[in-house]
Amino acid sequence: MKKFFLRAFFLFVFGCYLLPCLAAQQLPKPSGFVNDFAKVLKVQDAEAVESLAAAIKEKTGAELALVTVESFAPYASIDEFSLALAEVWGVGERGKDNGVLLVLAMSEREVKIEVGYGLEGAIPDSVAGRILDTVVIPAFRQGDFSGGLREGCNAIAAYVAKEKGLDLAELDLSDTLIRDSGSDSFTSIIIPIIIVVFLYIFILRHSVFWRGLRTGGSVLRSGGFGSGSSFGRSGGRGFGGFSGGSFGGGGASRRF
Repeated sequence: MKKFFLRAFFLFVFGCYLLPCLAAQQLPKPSGFVNDFAKVLKVQDAEAVESLAAAIKEKTGAELALVTVESFAPYASIDEFSLALAEVWGVGERGKDNGVLLVLAMSEREVKIEVGYGLEGAIPDSVAGRILDTVVIPAFRQGDFSGGLREGCNAIAAYVAKEKGLDLAELDLSDTLIRDSGSDSFTSIIIPIIIVVFLYIFILRHSVFWRGLRTGGSVLRSGGFGSGSSFGRSGGRGFGGFSGGSFGGGGASRRF
């Protein structure tokens, strides 16, 4: 019986390591900042976003990627797919984690803004959601996928530029991109913080780990998601010229 459980344990550990690797091997390879695998972008829009992403990279170091795919399969959700894509490609500078992706999955009709750790101040989840709701989705509902993605990237770039203290005119961007997608209010910031704090306290008070700490027991700790997986990278750098940034699942996703 002991041998059976030992073998089952090793198979489980091996499976946990192997399955993500196999899934990652099915991810497409980037050829630049813009990767239109679903063929929905107009040439002029793709070129405009590519130029904008290059300018953002040059002036701030941040890396903006636009990706369209027919489907996010075999991943279970666009959140899992975009996070895996961001990590394996290594979007953003290594150590600064200042990457952001705008991902569209046509078959599932879902879109996601995936934000690296280093840009969560410029684009918190609430801002990412408003960019999708006010800029991207309205265009999608009019059948203008190319225009919606271009304007979504413009809005993302505007928030990055604002945080870095750049004049938006330097990037041919307008302040209306920020005003139209809204700004954080005190309520929208403080309420999620309060909820997270109470949930954290509740979980700690009712967990085995909490009881172990109270009784002087030891707790084994391991790194969480978004700790900077290097699978698929070479020498700490990402695919396609990206720099090896890490992500933690920040951002927002929407169906349309």
